[in-house]
Amino acid sequence: MYEYDLIVVGAGPYGRSIAAHATAAGLRLRHLDRRIHRAADGRTVTAVRPYGRDGFEVVTEDGESLRTRTVVLALGPRFTELPAGAGEFRRVAAHRDRFCAAHPALFRRLPTVVRLLLTDHGNTGTDRVTLLSMPVRRRLSRTPDAPPWVDTRFESAHPGLFFAGLLTAAFFGPAIRSAHGAEFTARRVLRGVHRRLGRRQR
Repeated sequence: MYEYDLIVVGAGPYGRSIAAHATAAGLRLRHLDRRIHRAADGRTVTAVRPYGRDGFEVVTEDGESLRTRTVVLALGPRFTELPAGAGEFRRVAAHRDRFCAAHPALFRRLPTVVRLLLTDHGNTGTDRVTLLSMPVRRRLSRTPDAPPWVDTRFESAHPGLFFAGLLTAAFFGPAIRSAHGAEFTARRVLRGVHRRLGRRQR
């Protein structure tokens, strides 16, 4: 019924790291990229929607339909250029990001208001995830401009759908805006995928 255990959408540092961990774990994997990178399949993903009892259908730009048990949307960060003369801000932000990269699990335990103040996340709401059907997007967050909720394994409120990268910065810290958090994220995501598949992680 399902061709794949996991489909990873996105070929940035998060997508590549998660795909590498999934390959090492022996999962049936498909790695696609909805942007311009060519490290993965290279085709644009036009839709991700529920399929069957507990899986997903991922549709590519040429109409191919792929069925999978789990999906990771590894959306890359959008970097904002700082104005000239902002060296001190860059230095403080770098220290902050290094701390959060070393302690992302601790960052998640901070009160919500503190996490939002520390995270310059820009537009990270579910309105960015346009390839998801609207019923799924509504389930992910109460408001379109809020980031989708994820648990400690980066799994969303929709079982089997995981997020990585910028959309999770509000939960795991500003380091998730860069490559700093890729290894931490990949390890956590794979634990969640194995749990969803009913397997023990190797």
